[in-house]
This record gives sequence, C-alpha cells and structure tokens, in this order.
Amino acid sequence: MKKFQAISLAAFSLFAVAGRAQAGVVYDTALANPPGVYYGTGNSNSDFAVSTTGSVELGLSAITRFIGPIVPALGTYDVPTGATGVAGKTGSAWGFVFSVDLNADGKGTQNLSTITTRLTLNDVGLGKSGFFDPLAIPDNAEFGAGGVCSPAFLCGASSGFYAFQNSEALSFAAVAAALGDPGYNINANDTYVFTLQAFNSNAALLGSDTITVVAGKGATPIPEPVTLSLFGAGFAGIAALRRRRKSKQA
Repeated sequence: MKKFQAISLAAFSLFAVAGRAQAGVVYDTALANPPGVYYGTGNSNSDFAVSTTGSVELGLSAITRFIGPIVPALGTYDVPTGATGVAGKTGSAWGFVFSVDLNADGKGTQNLSTITTRLTLNDVGLGKSGFFDPLAIPDNAEFGAGGVCSPAFLCGASSGFYAFQNSEALSFAAVAAALGDPGYNINANDTYVFTLQAFNSNAALLGSDTITVVAGKGATPIPEPVTLSLFGAGFAGIAALRRRRKSKQA
C-alpha cells in the first residue's frame, strides 16, 4: 500500500501545481488609482488579478456584462453560460476586462507609443489558442496627464497617454476570431485562459498577467502524457500488489 500511496501523491502533486497562484500577482484586488477604472460607466475598480512590475501594472478580470464584477478565487472566475438576460442587450452573459498602466507608481517614463501588448486566449475545451494586440482596439479608453480619452481613435497621438482599458466578450465575432476561437459557443461548458503581456520597444517583456474563466461546469482537459504515465504506473502497481497477494494465498 505504501508504494500505491506514493504514486497517488505524485499524481496529485501534478494537479496541485496547476492550481498554484502566479508569483507577483495579487488576486481579487483593485487597480492603482489614479487612474483606477475608466473603461465604461457602471464598472467597478475591484476583483482584478493584478500584476505589477516596477511602474507597469497589468490587470485582468471577468465580469457579468451590464451587471458588475465577479469575485474570483485565486484568479479563477466562475461565469454563467448563455446570453445576457439584461433587457435590450445582446451577446454572452459574461465578458473580460483588461487594463495596462505604465505609470502605476507615479514614476513611469513610458507611454503607449513605446510599447506593444499581447492578449492570448487558450480555449481548453476546443484545444484552440490565439492572440492579438489589444492596444490596437479602436474603442479603447485611454488615460494620460489630461485625464480620460475615449474612444482611442479620437485621442490623437498616443504619446500623451500611458494607460488603456476596455471590456470585450467572446460573443463578439471579431474578438473571438482574433483570439483564434471562431468556434466559440455561448452555451458551452468550457474553460478559458486569458494572458495579458506588455513589451517595450526592444520586445523585452515588461509584465504578464493571467486569469482562468470557467463557464458553466467548465471543460475537462485531456491529461498530459506525464500524468497518464503516472496513472499507468499506479494501475501497474495495483496489479502487482494483487498478484503478490494471490501468490501468498496459494
């Protein structure tokens, strides 16, 4: 039994690693204020997963669209499947929010013209992934010394702005396609992993932030090969123990 327990513990440790918190990320928290939250009326500066490296702050969260924030558990947000039930509104019941702030500590020297960003999606259920630059979205809300400017395409030169935010949904066909997930099903039980990254003009990583969104019952991922081998070893160990017991009884 000791061998079997050791194998079981080894297999369990692999699953435990997947659930560990990200180093340097604070969960269920607010963005630095100012600028706080400015991507739309009625939104709350709360329940973000926030990664801060020097002056650079990255924030991600999931929300119930047109209603409000969702309280996460270590960066995991449980969201409903289906369409929004808010009268006069369309699309999915949930959405995601991103924020990039290059002056979170008041000492930043960079602006939006000196960086690139990447938003990556991994659809666990469909086994698909993709990414795009969220800084290029034309209706972002931007923030600078003069305050808020929205939409971004009316803000002129981006050199005067050091932060941007927006909320999106996979039920927007263009967003789903850009993130490599054109087969998004609004009613599917699935799991989505979003990662937001920022890079300087030399393509050096300035920061990274990740959240997991579990829609409905979530997806059942295919076990990794190493996990399968551990389970295989566990079953082999059980079989060996049974053979030994039979030989002793004989």
